[in-house]
Amino acid sequence: MVFSLRFRRRKVVEDPYIPNEIGDEKKLVRYQSHIQSPTLDDRIRLVLLTSLSLYARIVQLGYPAYITEIELEMSKQVNWYMAGKYFIGKFPPLSSLINTCLALVVGYYGNHDFVYAGQHFSNFPLVGMRKVSAIVGALIAPVCYMTIRNFGHSRSAATFAAILMVFENGNITQSRYASPEIHSMFFGALATWSWSMVRKNTSGSAKWTGTLILPIIWCSIAFEMWNQLSDKKNSVYSCIKKVYVYLFTVGAFPFWIYMLIFKIHFDIASNAGDHDLILSSRFRYSLNGNHFEPSIAYGSQVVIKHEGSPGGFLHSHQKRFAGGSTQQEVTLYPYVDLNNIWTIHKATVLYNTSQPLEYVRNGDHIRLEHFSSSRKLHSHDERPQLTNRKEHHEVTAYGDRLTSDIQDYWSLVLLDDKHEHSKDMNMTWKALDQQFRLFHIRGCALISHDAYYDSPGGHGHQEVTCMVSAGKHVSTWTIESAYHEKLENTGLRSFPKMKFYEKFKEAHQLMLKYPTVVFDRLGSQTTSTDGTINPKATFAETPSKWFFKKTSLRIWYELSGFSVHLLLNSAIQHIIWSAMLGYIGIRLLKMFLEKRQINLPGLSWINTAANDLMTNDTISFFYPATLIYIQGLHFMPTHTVNMSDILPSIYYAVALSSVIFESLTSRLSLGYRRMVSYSLISIVIFHTLKFSHLSYGGKQWLRSSCEKSGIEMNCIHFPLSQNELDDMINNSGQTPNVTSLTIYLDIFGKKEPFRYQQGQEAEADRELSLLKHSAYSKASALITGASRYHRANPTPAITIEEAVEWAKKVHEGAVEREEKLSKERAKKRALKKRRKKNALKKRKRLTDKEAEKSK
Repeated sequence: MVFSLRFRRRKVVEDPYIPNEIGDEKKLVRYQSHIQSPTLDDRIRLVLLTSLSLYARIVQLGYPAYITEIELEMSKQVNWYMAGKYFIGKFPPLSSLINTCLALVVGYYGNHDFVYAGQHFSNFPLVGMRKVSAIVGALIAPVCYMTIRNFGHSRSAATFAAILMVFENGNITQSRYASPEIHSMFFGALATWSWSMVRKNTSGSAKWTGTLILPIIWCSIAFEMWNQLSDKKNSVYSCIKKVYVYLFTVGAFPFWIYMLIFKIHFDIASNAGDHDLILSSRFRYSLNGNHFEPSIAYGSQVVIKHEGSPGGFLHSHQKRFAGGSTQQEVTLYPYVDLNNIWTIHKATVLYNTSQPLEYVRNGDHIRLEHFSSSRKLHSHDERPQLTNRKEHHEVTAYGDRLTSDIQDYWSLVLLDDKHEHSKDMNMTWKALDQQFRLFHIRGCALISHDAYYDSPGGHGHQEVTCMVSAGKHVSTWTIESAYHEKLENTGLRSFPKMKFYEKFKEAHQLMLKYPTVVFDRLGSQTTSTDGTINPKATFAETPSKWFFKKTSLRIWYELSGFSVHLLLNSAIQHIIWSAMLGYIGIRLLKMFLEKRQINLPGLSWINTAANDLMTNDTISFFYPATLIYIQGLHFMPTHTVNMSDILPSIYYAVALSSVIFESLTSRLSLGYRRMVSYSLISIVIFHTLKFSHLSYGGKQWLRSSCEKSGIEMNCIHFPLSQNELDDMINNSGQTPNVTSLTIYLDIFGKKEPFRYQQGQEAEADRELSLLKHSAYSKASALITGASRYHRANPTPAITIEEAVEWAKKVHEGAVEREEKLSKERAKKRALKKRRKKNALKKRKRLTDKEAEKSK
């Protein structure tokens, strides 16, 4: 074998991705100069993006011509603000305040009451409110553009991200309805932009999910401060100074803005309103200004209110328990009634007017006598009717004024300012702001909790039991009002003026428990969703499913096939997944190649791209922001979260994707970059147009199209095509009513069946509309004001004459019973005396016989 030793020149192929090459350096310089763009070009792009985004959201806002489920709460709050009525909101009040200002501008004065979703609006400015949401939603795209530019990236990256936000289906859909979610998303985007500019934030004032922007920014601050502390050029003093500045701008200042919005809310809604029965006595009377007697003595007639729930006052009525002891019921009832009044007696002696005035003190043993029936508050070993557990005992009204039972004895324990059992045994019992607990002689505490006697028999009253080892949150009570004839001339007592932070605290406590404390008797008690995902049932899984899967949230629908669903753009979802996984994959591959010391000339672009990605501070902000927002939704109150709350995470993921896309393509020629970006944008626009009818609701969708789409939703609500309907009829044979279909209509929280013939969906829609209008019109005329928003049904209050007659009957029954017992005792005594007399006679006869025998 012969080898040639001649030197051969090999043509070196230039690798365009090696960063140290002279040609690549020129490309990088040109690309970096492209980033530093003139402001005129930015302004032109911002105008075009804003115009395109606004057009995509503002068309056909008058359709549908009725209020939707997601707009109902906002519309009711606008009416309450107009009337100055205080209310407990499901979300913070910023969005409602904005829409109230709009309603005032257009001349609306709160004269249109909304009762149900699907109700037509006439003079209510709902279209104007939708326009505000559309404008707010349209501004998200230019804000996204400016944010990416402020982070130091090119116009191409910013434009790419902004265009994705313009054509994102979910953002388009949500922007077209007057709900707080789009305001929360806008303020979150604005906070992200301001973080790169002036460090401000107000997103949480629209909805609590907006507060997730704060941990995102705090993580960014921590990362920044760690890098600065690691640099010896920065002094420790300057770093500490920056920390204090950040604590104010991203901590104290947003919270101050949030509290300012609630201060405006309290000032505007300062009158008594429809949620009065839910509020504590102190809060309610800060709106109304009632007054009561100062102290409580034996013989006082009091109204006792439960502090741990909105159930109302300790109450008893003529109805008896169906099981257990079958004694007179004791419940909680929120409305004014003579049956709420109880008279206080000593444990061993009933009060009468001849006794001197004696105040009730901490630790006293007392009896509570029901004013109307004269029966005593009583407990025993029987289990309650609803809570059949060993630690709970039934509480009833038992006995009368002639009956003395040790099971009627209760020990009074007053609570001090720290909400602990007071050790001062000389402390007197006072009304209004002094809390207390009642312990039965058997050791259990008088409580009430979220268990209700259902209508019609129970009228929605809340259960009262005596519970062993009960917590203070269920066993704390206050005296709402008190009267004693010997205290009529003493000074009246009123609640001290409620401070702002006390109102702020109680309002948030009620907002956190909104589903359990606010019960709309005319509203739906379930969330209307499509598909297999139900936020109430599988909440722990839904944020991730919303982000990664093809799911939907139904906004409204008609049987004729017209509907609107909140649906994410699947093309954008794929771009996001590819960018996030690609980022992790490239970093892992670079680490592997460096660890193994592998240098592949054909893959040198990986090193370049990985270096760009690893040194990119924007990615280190948007990547955690996306993950924090998705996971943060798990920690929000479940009643405040739905699929629309995933949109901010889509916003951050889109920004992240554009930055990763820029890093991967920055060393390509301008033509290649444009070709790739234009191709991706075309695919996104195609998917937007493909499902645009689900965003606008202007096109009929058939069941077959729904089933082929792959979207997780209930396709049974969509109509069949005429050919499919004909095939069904032809293949049915003699089967009757083959085309009939039954759906369930939600009226007052109850599912009512509704049957219609397929092929006649338009007529069925009209019939459904008339049916709902008729049902809700009748119900709204009967259920008004505060009674609408409480679970308990108001029943006719007992009059003083009826109470006197009831007490008289109870007393007559007691007298009759005592007379009967007295007669029985007299008979027993006579029988005993007769038996004793007979025994003496018998003994005498025996004695006489024995005496005769002895003789």
